[in-house]
Amino acid sequence: MNNYDTISMCETCYRHIPAKIIYKQNEVFLKKHCPIHGYHENLVEVDKKFYNEQEFSNRHPSSYWLDITNRCNLDCPHCYQMPDNSSLDPTIEMLVEQVKKWPDDGLPISLVGAEPTTRNDLPEIIESIRSIFSKDRTVLIVSNGINLGKNRYASKFENIPDLKWTIGLNHPEYNGGKIREKQEKGIENAVKYGLEIKSMTYTLEHITDVDFVLWEMEQWRDKKICNNARVQLGVEIGKTPEDEHEYFLSELVNYVIEKCKKENKVIQPRPDISSRTHYAIDIGDITYRFIKWCDVRTINFEETQSESWAQLIPHKPMSNLLHQVILRDRFINKGLPLLDTVPSQYTNKDVEYSELTDYFIADK
Repeated sequence: MNNYDTISMCETCYRHIPAKIIYKQNEVFLKKHCPIHGYHENLVEVDKKFYNEQEFSNRHPSSYWLDITNRCNLDCPHCYQMPDNSSLDPTIEMLVEQVKKWPDDGLPISLVGAEPTTRNDLPEIIESIRSIFSKDRTVLIVSNGINLGKNRYASKFENIPDLKWTIGLNHPEYNGGKIREKQEKGIENAVKYGLEIKSMTYTLEHITDVDFVLWEMEQWRDKKICNNARVQLGVEIGKTPEDEHEYFLSELVNYVIEKCKKENKVIQPRPDISSRTHYAIDIGDITYRFIKWCDVRTINFEETQSESWAQLIPHKPMSNLLHQVILRDRFINKGLPLLDTVPSQYTNKDVEYSELTDYFIADK
């Protein structure tokens, strides 16, 4: 593959700037130039062959991402959100006004946060958002599952139609055994109250942690709880351990493939649900998405795809989720200004421009 031009972001000021993908020996780099801060060059992938042979489809985002709280009941080693439990939640009326500007296209909406189940009015939020549209749409809750362990709370969702959950479960040592026990109680209650778990999400501190993930997903499959997993490597967004070794997508995927070969497990690539940052495969009857998000150093707009549109920043148009999370990291996590906006060709032109209220930091 030849070098090619794209758009990226300055890692100092976060302006959108010209960039180029270049190849050096076996590695892939992103080289870019900011007129104020000069040239930057960052390693994108350590395996050029893997990068060039990676198969994926240029999929249009097929869902929306709605941030409903900046509060959380955990303190995870990695967190793009960096929760603030002193922050105020947006009111249901604020959320409705934002979502009203989105197309009535029936695409799913993910309710996220930090931790959306810190809101006792979560069922009312779901109902209010659904009432806006004429077309039915699925609502997905992205949660750590802890509050589902409380019967009184979990039972609130028992009869809500078209509702699914993604549970951020992680390795037992990631948050500690006591937290894991609460999460497993939450999964038990999800089964008890008939709540559909769409996928389990695991964030890895070490590549070898994936051994446990592969084993545990077989247990969830055998119990008919879930057969879909998202397995993520850490990235430089929000909070990350200071001494963390950076892994690349090729290292994780190749590790898994070699492990499956040794255990005679059948692997089926899934380019139909893959992107540059999501490498999907079926291992038997379990679907895995192995994920390495881009960050401000490595974002490549010509190939930065995500499953969702998002609008996380006041005074900025809707764009793909990965871009929005990077903008949010600077504006909300770091409290620094955003000096320009994403080029229009990468925005969602079907969404009316919205001057969002900056509810997460306005009242500090």
